Amino acid sequence: MISAAKRLVVGSRWESPVKRAHFILTRAKNSLYDVQTIEIFRRVLRPNSVGVDVGCFEGSMLRHMIRLAPQARHIAFEPNPEKAVSLARRFRNHQIHAVALGETPGEQTFHEVVAAPALSGLRRRADIPAGTPVLQHTVRVETLDRLVPEGTPVALIKVDVEGGELGVFRGGLQTLRRTRPVVVFECGLGGADLFGSAPGDIHDVLHDDAGLRVFLLGDWLRAAAPLSREHFVEQFTQGLNYYFIAAPQS
Repeated sequence: MISAAKRLVVGSRWESPVKRAHFILTRAKNSLYDVQTIEIFRRVLRPNSVGVDVGCFEGSMLRHMIRLAPQARHIAFEPNPEKAVSLARRFRNHQIHAVALGETPGEQTFHEVVAAPALSGLRRRADIPAGTPVLQHTVRVETLDRLVPEGTPVALIKVDVEGGELGVFRGGLQTLRRTRPVVVFECGLGGADLFGSAPGDIHDVLHDDAGLRVFLLGDWLRAAAPLSREHFVEQFTQGLNYYFIAAPQS
């Protein structure tokens, strides 16, 4: 019954108040980030705005994109083979790509953590206990620039790829520069560092190369100041926050 109720709430307008209540009771950051992300979607997306979901997983945030921008054909990427098939079946009117995104095209090993699928990715996380079943799949890697059509007016991109964010941004620089989207992204210890990504490099590619400013989610919602490079690095290295937003100056 709990699973059925969860399926009804996730992706619906009821998810935000439920997650807000969960955060108040537990102080769980993931619930707060979900509430803030849904509010960002609500403010950014218009009925025909195109959203891009990188690391779509089970489609909860894609459902919000579709709910808030029902006239658009959204784009999603999910390397887990089984989940990609399910997404393609459930979201037939949208573009579902069964690939991982990175800096250059090719093939890589995808590590599927059976007991905790949200921790699956192109690198095996160090915090996965020894003996935990991990399936390995060879998956195709593509770039955002190659798979988002040049004329697509992307308004918003969500990136949750368990540490591979820098590669996604470097492989999507043309799209970021051309469309000037709002980008909600995960970036934290235990993920990005597995790819050898320094937080300063991630700030640089978004700020210097793509021309976006980086904020904490709550700060952007309050129209507060963006993070400097130094403060973004501090957020990462001290584990203060691991979800951020990059947005044009306007």
